[in-house]
Parts: sequence; structure tokens; C-alpha cells
Amino acid sequence: MKYDKELYLDSGIYGLDEEVTNKKEKIVLCRMPHICASCAREIRKGEQALYESGFLDGEPVSCYTCLECIEEWLEETGQAVNEDE
Repeated sequence: MKYDKELYLDSGIYGLDEEVTNKKEKIVLCRMPHICASCAREIRKGEQALYESGFLDGEPVSCYTCLECIEEWLEETGQAVNEDE
């Protein structure tokens, strides 16, 4: 994890906050493989990811996003600065 945990949780990567009710998000250590909702890469068992859940139009929804995609989003939107560049 390159940045402070709060940046990942408050990244706004999908912009659906107003439409999703009872939204919860947390950084998790994956116990099984998942597909990243952003890049479609497999997030392997043992990797960290952002897990989001809630209700959209009364239906439960959830997704996993790899931390690399969130870091890229944070840098593109100017919410974080890549120290390596």
C-alpha cells in the first residue's frame, strides 16, 4: 500500500456514492481470488484489495478493486503524488 489507508477508502473511484445506500468499504486481505472491478485482473489470495458493498435500487451489490487501480486513480486525479516519478 503506497498511500494512507484513508485515501483508498475515500478515493471516489466509481462515483456512485449517491446511488448506493448503506455503502461500506474496507481494505481486506483476500482469502480467495477475486476479479478487479476496474481492470478485470485477478486479485490473488493473500493480496489486499478494496471491498465495497451496499444496495443499488434495493438490490445488494459488492465489488473488489485492486490497490494498483486505486493508486493509479489517486495519481490521475491529483489526490496523491507518485513519489517514484
